[in-house]
Amino acid sequence: METDMTDPSFSDLCELFGYTPKNRPISTQEAAEILDVHFMTLEAYRARGEGPRFFQPPGTRRVWYAEVDVLRWLASSEKRNTSEAA
Repeated sequence: METDMTDPSFSDLCELFGYTPKNRPISTQEAAEILDVHFMTLEAYRARGEGPRFFQPPGTRRVWYAEVDVLRWLASSEKRNTSEAA
């Protein structure tokens, strides 16, 4: 039975990407590991207003991501062929 991936649940996303949830906010480094990019790439995305949604508590320099947001952002890049627009 195929799962409807138009609005996948967190468990669907975890299964799709073989991800074991930590069930807590994750750091930039952890999000970068999930996406297989350098942590500075995520910093550049934030500066440009791109990438997954993030949280920065007032008065801190720390940045946190929700696991589901990182996986949803990754899934949002799904393509069926190489000629589809990025």
